[in-house]
Amino acid sequence: MERLFAVPPFKISPMTLPRKTSFGLREAIFTNPTKSKIDGGCLTLDLEDGDKIKELLELPDETICEMTSKMNPLTPVEKGIYELSFCYSQDRKFAALQLAKYMSFEYRPVTAIRFVENETAESLLGILLKEDGNAVEAKS
Repeated sequence: MERLFAVPPFKISPMTLPRKTSFGLREAIFTNPTKSKIDGGCLTLDLEDGDKIKELLELPDETICEMTSKMNPLTPVEKGIYELSFCYSQDRKFAALQLAKYMSFEYRPVTAIRFVENETAESLLGILLKEDGNAVEAKS
């Protein structure tokens, strides 16, 4: 998850709260309102799915909910042109996402970090996560 964002937004975001765990040896992140633990994931996407996510992340919250209700879950690929980094609360009430595109031999951000809450977070995570809460895996 260290690749997720260049500057750790968790320390400055009013939506998150870092806490020491495991005898203070590591830090876990929890959302402030619901105290739900935050996990992260990363999906590599093909051009078509990457373009869809790029468009979604630039829309207002209400439109995101409407659009994702018509979409199938994303299918990650092993060597895609886009990489979607995201973190989310286990209760699915908070998510932060950023899309990067492979250019000049590295993935470079093509969207700002998008923070979403409540129904918008749930709808976006519905196309990113499997029923068990884990990120979908790339097919070979």
